[in-house]
Amino acid sequence: MKQAILFFVIVVMVAGCGSQEQKDEAQSGSATSGVSADIIGSDMGYIVDNARFAPEDADAAFSIKGMMKLASGPGTVLIVRTSAGEGNATQMLALALPGFAEGTRVDFTPEDGNAGYWVFGIHEGGEVMTRTGRIEGTLRLVKTEDAVNSFGLSRDVQNGVGEIEIVVSDIDNGGLPLEAEKKYAARFRLPIVTLDELARINQPI
Repeated sequence: MKQAILFFVIVVMVAGCGSQEQKDEAQSGSATSGVSADIIGSDMGYIVDNARFAPEDADAAFSIKGMMKLASGPGTVLIVRTSAGEGNATQMLALALPGFAEGTRVDFTPEDGNAGYWVFGIHEGGEVMTRTGRIEGTLRLVKTEDAVNSFGLSRDVQNGVGEIEIVVSDIDNGGLPLEAEKKYAARFRLPIVTLDELARINQPI
C-alpha cells in the first residue's frame, strides 16, 4: 500500500514539473519570434552573387526604399525576407559572405559589419523604415543544386543550400507589432542570382 502511494506521489510530481516546463517555455517565447526549422525557400529570399553592401554615400546597383543597398563587388549577399503583423510589417535580414563555397561555415558578430537587419511597415499612418538590431550566429553552406524555378531568367538557375542559425536582438520595432528578438534556425534553399537579375525579378518588399 505504501509503495502504491509513493508511486502515485512521484507520478504527480513528474506531471507537475512537465506542466511547469511547458509554461516556462511559453512565457520565454512571448518575447521572441522566429523562423522554424522548415525550409527557407525561394519565396523568402535570394543569394545575390558578386555583390556587397553599398556604403551609405555610394551609388547602389540595387536598393529597397534606399535603405537596404547593394553594390557590385567581390562576395555574396544572402537575403531572407519575412512578414509579421498579418503582413503589415516586413523584416529583412542580409548576410554578406566571401562567396558561396560548399562545405564552409561563416560566423557573424554584431561588430563585424557583415550583416544587416531592416524593418519596414506602416504605423499610425506613417511609414516605418529602419535598420536595427544586433546580429550574431552562424551560416553553414552545404551545396549547390539545380533550381526547379528559373524565375523567368534565360538561364538555368542554381540553388544555394545550407543552414542558418542567427539571432537578431535589441530590435527597435518603430511601433510595429514585432518582438524585440528574432531567431532564424532553419535550412535554406535559395536561388543564386546576380544584382542585375535581382533588380529585374518582381521583388516584393
